[in-house]
Parts: sequence; structure tokens; C-alpha cells
Amino acid sequence: MDQKNKNCLSIEEIHKEMDLIQTCINRMTKNSFSCKSWNLTLVAGTFALVPENINKWYICVVILCIDLCFWLIDSFFLLQEQMYRDKYEWVIKQRLEGNKNYLYDLNPYNKKMNLEDKKRNQIKAAFSPTLLPMYGGIALLIVIFIIIKLNGGL
Repeated sequence: MDQKNKNCLSIEEIHKEMDLIQTCINRMTKNSFSCKSWNLTLVAGTFALVPENINKWYICVVILCIDLCFWLIDSFFLLQEQMYRDKYEWVIKQRLEGNKNYLYDLNPYNKKMNLEDKKRNQIKAAFSPTLLPMYGGIALLIVIFIIIKLNGGL
């Protein structure tokens, strides 16, 4: 076997590495979906199962806290998913050029790979079009309810 063939990656090696990264992306997507499901379940359950004699202010605070906590967790999973997608693209480009550096490295925070070009952060992920309408919508409805309550309505 000559030196040129020794340094090249086989298609199977490239596919295995891509499969590993894709598995991470799928896991982050599943976690994000679970956050949305649990958030809706807990918010709806809190509204449906709360006794009538409990102060509505406490319920609003509880629902707002639930919503904000899941929003934070979900934005973390979305950020991870985005970073793994960046890594996926980086790996494809590098492997096609014959670069074997960081082979099977699944760390999306690896600074040596120069993946920071897109300047991703959790705040941008939290206010993305996929998270803002759901979590922000619930938070906005609760805040509107609180404002109405403060002004003597309902």
C-alpha cells in the first residue's frame, strides 16, 4: 500500500463519522421536542387541575416559571443541534479535502476546529423562530393576564 492510499479515508470511515454526528443531531432534536411536549403538558395540567380556591397569582407565577425553565432548556438543546450541524458541514468539507484531524471528535465546542464563524449563542437560540412563538407566546399571555388582573379586570 503506498503512502497516498494510507492517508486517505475510506468512504465507510467518512460515513461512520457522519452517522455519529447525525445521531447527536437527532438526539438534540428529540430532546427539544420533549421539552415542548412537557411544557405544554405541565402548563395545561396546571390550568386544568388547579382547585378553584387557589390564588390565581400563584398559578400565574408557577406557569411563568415552568415556561421560562423549559424555554432555557430547549434553547440549550437547539444551540447544541445548531453546533452539531456546523460540525457536520465542517467534517464533510475537511474529509473531502483529505484532512484527518479530529477524526471521530464529537465535541461541538472544539475551538481548534474554528466552528465559531456563525457566532451562535443561547440567547439567539432562545429567540429563534422555532422557540419564540411557543415559549414567548405562553409568557406573553401570562404577562397580559397579570396586567389585566392588576388593573382590576377578570
